[in-house]
Amino acid sequence: MKVSHELPLSLLQYSKTWNDYEYCLPHLLDQNEQYRIHFQKARLDKRFIIMDNGLFEGVEHTTEDLIDKMNMIHPDIFVIPDAWNDTNTTFKNAKYWMNTLRPQLPKSTELMVVLQGKTMDDMLSMYLGCLDMGYRHFAFNHSSVLYNDIFPHTNPQVSKMMGRILLISRMLSYKVLDKTAYHHLLGCSLPQEFKYYKGMDFIKSVDTSNPIIVGAQGKRYEDGGLMFKPSEKLEVYFEQDLSDRLEDIKFNVQQFKTYAK
Repeated sequence: MKVSHELPLSLLQYSKTWNDYEYCLPHLLDQNEQYRIHFQKARLDKRFIIMDNGLFEGVEHTTEDLIDKMNMIHPDIFVIPDAWNDTNTTFKNAKYWMNTLRPQLPKSTELMVVLQGKTMDDMLSMYLGCLDMGYRHFAFNHSSVLYNDIFPHTNPQVSKMMGRILLISRMLSYKVLDKTAYHHLLGCSLPQEFKYYKGMDFIKSVDTSNPIIVGAQGKRYEDGGLMFKPSEKLEVYFEQDLSDRLEDIKFNVQQFKTYAK
């Protein structure tokens, strides 16, 4: 499983060392020249790049803006716009991007759809429908409302962690999941989750800023992982100098690798 951690400006220099590939947040390309240059150079260096659509960050891009960003960076994979827990809207977006917008996009960029829904039937029908549509790249988000139903727990982060594990396991047992397709894990609730995917070679990548944010707060992963998830997002630390937290961050990054490798 390839791992990438979204990094603040003061840590971009470590990306090649810490990250197996680059994960791009498109709204930051406009906000900061250093960030934009980093990804343009990554493209020239032939680094593998996945570009997000901004949903988790709360950014509402126009379609035209996202296409401009794709043509600027030429990511290997672009995560098409999705809607939280909304199968119908996400499926309509998938159809529009694949059937209508595809000619406007870089030929080298593959489209990835995020599975969204409130029930197991939602997830299964969306997965199969997008397969039929021609999608070969799929993402599982880290905080679907379905996860709470699959694995209710007093700690909501445990529900989300175990819910995603069980969703993928059930898709396997139902023989719905196509093992030849590319599957990505969007973010994480608790870092120890990734211990449970060993041997699942169809899960190709994960992105999360969790080790960075936990380290930026001066905390380190415990032997068994964590039982909490920081509420802050990357942008809180995006322009901060985190040199005084570097050792904590490095520790967490290394520990995360032991979970995912």
